[in-house]
Amino acid sequence: MNKIKKNSKNLNYFFEVFMLFDKILAKIVIFLIKIYQKTLSPDKGILSFYFKGKICSHEPHCSEYSIRSLKRYWFLNWFPMSIDRILHCLPSMHKIYDPEHYRVVFISSAPIGTPFLDELVADPRFEVVGIVTQPDKPVGRWLTLQENIIKTHAKKLGISDNKIQTPIKINPEKSIEGKNFFDRLTALKPDYLVVIAYGKIIPQNILDIPVFWPINVHWSLLPKYRWASPIQTIFLNQEKESGITIMHMDAGMDTWDIISQKSFEIPFDRTCKDCIEHMQIIWPKFLNQTLRNYAKNNLKTQKQDENKVICCKKIEKSDGEVNVFTDSLEEIYAKYRGFFLWPRIYFLFEGKKVIIEKLVLEKKYYEEKSEFPLISSKGDLHPAVKEIHIKPEGKKSMDWNSFKNWYLKKAL
Repeated sequence: MNKIKKNSKNLNYFFEVFMLFDKILAKIVIFLIKIYQKTLSPDKGILSFYFKGKICSHEPHCSEYSIRSLKRYWFLNWFPMSIDRILHCLPSMHKIYDPEHYRVVFISSAPIGTPFLDELVADPRFEVVGIVTQPDKPVGRWLTLQENIIKTHAKKLGISDNKIQTPIKINPEKSIEGKNFFDRLTALKPDYLVVIAYGKIIPQNILDIPVFWPINVHWSLLPKYRWASPIQTIFLNQEKESGITIMHMDAGMDTWDIISQKSFEIPFDRTCKDCIEHMQIIWPKFLNQTLRNYAKNNLKTQKQDENKVICCKKIEKSDGEVNVFTDSLEEIYAKYRGFFLWPRIYFLFEGKKVIIEKLVLEKKYYEEKSEFPLISSKGDLHPAVKEIHIKPEGKKSMDWNSFKNWYLKKAL
């Protein structure tokens, strides 16, 4: 027994010495590469005036990629990666190898992530080497396990099961499962982690894995509307403009540096559903372009102005309740637009929910009398209402006149 302990102690000591040697060697190589960049490099060094053209076909250049890889993986892991990259940089390889090649781990759990995954898979410059999503969850009366939508969608795209991870615990410092997840992710050697609505706070040691920064897509123009419900809150606050933010990711909540942003106008008659559909069509290509430009050092990051921060609260089912007789049309319409997908807006009538499924307004009359309630004390609709459909609990959808004649007259 003592002999086994002694051998184990010797192995641990040998491993520590080996890792120290690996790190020292990596730092020496980084130093030598930096000297090369300033002197012999035909792209950036003294010789660049002679060659007058781009010699390295990669973005970022092989030397810069080597420095970033060494900082992440140290010497022994870096060496085969760099040799492969330099060999592919040779002119004879240009026809069969795309110099822009980025290994991506895609981390998401929400439907809004699917078009972004589609675009990454379709673009030959990106290789999706791994998918991370939430584990299967029991649903329905019989608690049948249901796959997360990202997992299902990834399989449809031909991504094999062994590339899809659904960990319950992801912190390597707090569980064996988390440590195994960390090891599997590290082995993928990703250039990017792309995180879109994952639903969990990712610890910093996971975020430190990629060669480039971990990237997060956020559904507002940060620093406005941080945290859990930016799209809904944008409508609740009746914003006329919103957008997307692509940013560095840290272990905090939407606090890190902004890489790029893109805005769009929100028309009066649009809901959160329209907003999300617009994002899914337009912005996946914007993400791919941002990742490419960022790798080439074409983008400068911008720190968030903490004086302009607006934070969002988590939306609850009860937030959808309105009082159609006392709440202003302005407040009700803002909730209708923001909660169109979930939790929907409703009012209580005789102790039961009545959902407002559709609400179309005339903008002119709305702006003139938005402070008045949706329904008058006599049961009449606000003059701005062009169309309304409601659904009493346990009943079919109907227009306002039907509800007024069948239900409301008895109560008034």
